[in-house]
Amino acid sequence: MAMLELSAKVRTQTGKGPARRLRQQEWIPAVCYGPKTSPLPLSVPLNQLLKCLKAMGEETRLIPLVVDDGAQRTTKKVLVREVQVHPYKRRIIHVDFHEVALDEPMTLDVPVELVGTPVGIAEGGVLNQVRYSLSVRCLPTEIPEKITLDVSHLRIGESLHISDIRGNYPFEILDDDSYTVVTVATPESEEAPEVSESPTEDGEGVTEA
Repeated sequence: MAMLELSAKVRTQTGKGPARRLRQQEWIPAVCYGPKTSPLPLSVPLNQLLKCLKAMGEETRLIPLVVDDGAQRTTKKVLVREVQVHPYKRRIIHVDFHEVALDEPMTLDVPVELVGTPVGIAEGGVLNQVRYSLSVRCLPTEIPEKITLDVSHLRIGESLHISDIRGNYPFEILDDDSYTVVTVATPESEEAPEVSESPTEDGEGVTEA
């Protein structure tokens, strides 16, 4: 696993004009916040950010963010909470980082990865992934990059629910036991069961031009 690290500078000017000038210099406006952290305006180098996001893919990773305020450099442990992209230029225009306290459990969504080919596929069934992420609670140092589920044993008409996988991992899964994660259906019944969404963690990103 490649070690990820990202540099950042504290911004003293905010607003559309300064943000636009930063982007012209290949720096991206950003903000860092957390339960015990006031929003801190930052800028990060575009090339580093792109490499970091590419290395992460769909995984959840805790990143050391090295912040330079002009007088000293400090390292914060952060998650990438939101990446804002221009609607038609498809360029990154802003990033939100969430600083975490390493000794306090946190709640976040972690992507689900299916492994194996279900027995039911050879029987003519269709694999249907209903949930692509699960809500988990753990210490920041124990955040799983992804949740891997072996589906090779599933036959037509069989499913995996949260109740089937709870207790298989060293972290707490917060989703309801009845939620379906994946199913192998007959071709005429591919439609996924209705998903009941649970409330997500508070703490939306601070949007800034």
